[in-house]
Amino acid sequence: MAEQESLLTIGAFARLVGLSSSALRFYDDCGLLHPQEVDAASGYRYYAADQERRATTISRLRGIGLPLQDIRTVLDGPPEQARAALRSYADRATGLARQARATAEDVIATLPDPDERTRPTTVVVPGPELASALRQVSPAAAAAPDIPALRGVLLQATADELTVVATDRYWMAVRTLPVEQASGGDREVVVGADAIEDAVAFAASHDRIRLRVGETDAHLEGDEQTLALPMVVDQFPSYQSVLSSLPPAAGRVTVDRARLSDELVAVGEDDVVVLTTGDRHLDLRIDGDRHGVRLPAICTGAPLAVAFRPMLLLGALEVSVGPEVLLQLPGEEGRPVVVRSADQGTFTTIVMPVRREEGRS
Repeated sequence: MAEQESLLTIGAFARLVGLSSSALRFYDDCGLLHPQEVDAASGYRYYAADQERRATTISRLRGIGLPLQDIRTVLDGPPEQARAALRSYADRATGLARQARATAEDVIATLPDPDERTRPTTVVVPGPELASALRQVSPAAAAAPDIPALRGVLLQATADELTVVATDRYWMAVRTLPVEQASGGDREVVVGADAIEDAVAFAASHDRIRLRVGETDAHLEGDEQTLALPMVVDQFPSYQSVLSSLPPAAGRVTVDRARLSDELVAVGEDDVVVLTTGDRHLDLRIDGDRHGVRLPAICTGAPLAVAFRPMLLLGALEVSVGPEVLLQLPGEEGRPVVVRSADQGTFTTIVMPVRREEGRS
């Protein structure tokens, strides 16, 4: 094994190449950039300095919106194919998107209270990011649950991050936001789904949002404005136990999100859709049919087949971000499938597949 001193941790390598740690993990899963070493005991990833050029090339090409399949061609294909892929994309492109982000100082206010148990917890996050997280996660909330908490969205605040979660037990959406400032202990609140639309509008209209959670109330605060959040007094199921119990992925497929969504829209709601991975493609067909649609894809692991209700998988795709999605497929039928956004490592959805009918292939 290489000397640890000659390798970089994932955090140090991320800073060196200008990528996030979550992006490096994603490119590892896609097979574009594997770490030099992975500690067998801890699972920590380590990178070599000579991997910097490949990482920065991936970062630059993703920065101009080049699809992952074309990036693979540029990195690993013959030079003539790499040139053709780049020139073809440049001809199609109308320009680079401009990104802007304003930064500002926000002073967090706390209520002096000698009893820590009654001191509210406050965290400060970017308003547009919170609005985006609520939009993405809230569609997973149950419409008519037998557990009241499932009708709402969980906001879990710690000193490091704000986690936003919703689930109807058939699919779950999770988004984490880094916290800019925090005070008080870890605390969570379940916000009624009926209030999410107002919370989204409020958060989107402020550069910075302070979430304040007390024992009996919760508020969003920004620019001297306050929005009360109605609380659902019920215990939210442990989403951490769901995440920790996920089996290792037996295979992964990265596919164009819009094309997969378009094919699912054309399927009847009562049908079952079977996705089958292959060599650089993903086949989609209605369960029982011999023929279907073939989509180009990046596939790793053994060939696998998994079945879904189309509207359930479509819901997960619609709240994802970026041109591609990564599906982490289990090796055992009936186990959850993880749907990850290619361009947003902080957002994950988990979708329950269905069992295929007896005798169908």
